[in-house]
Amino acid sequence: MRDWRKVKDEIEADLDRIFWDEPVEVEMCRRGVFPSGAEVHGQVLGNLLFLVGDTSAMGWKCAQPTVNAALKDPRFTVEQVEAIWLAATMPIAKLVGDVDPPRCPAPWLNLPNVLRFAKEIEESFPGIKTKEELEDLLWSWFNYINTLNRWFTVAFPFEMGALLPLRSGAHIEHLRELNEKGLSG
Repeated sequence: MRDWRKVKDEIEADLDRIFWDEPVEVEMCRRGVFPSGAEVHGQVLGNLLFLVGDTSAMGWKCAQPTVNAALKDPRFTVEQVEAIWLAATMPIAKLVGDVDPPRCPAPWLNLPNVLRFAKEIEESFPGIKTKEELEDLLWSWFNYINTLNRWFTVAFPFEMGALLPLRSGAHIEHLRELNEKGLSG
């Protein structure tokens, strides 16, 4: 069993590392460096998309509001909130940070600390006695994940959106007319 306070301190130390300066793991992703070999058809845009989405899901968009609501709800026990956190976090943490040699020789999406911290949090659960203690630990976790999410959002190549312009109703009507002419001609 791990002491939850020590786990919190480890997360906070890494949060200090990544808060103001782009983390090396984000820079690697932004530059297309995935030692695991993660890619689709020789490109990594999907990896970057998943990193934005997965860190969002583990943090501010899905897991955090759900866990925080359960922490505030007297109908939920500490153990139930822990189970909710595990269900909302561990599958994604494994995806972004696990290895599976020889097929995946390095953390799949370059985030080994996410999986390490998630496992350490789980290992600390037996020592957590109150919702306040769990909330204190998970406050650090969510800050860590949300900081990674902000970095991945900044690193995402949104400029590629120029390749996908918004189409107006007039454009769609023009395409319909061309289609009709092509079918009848």
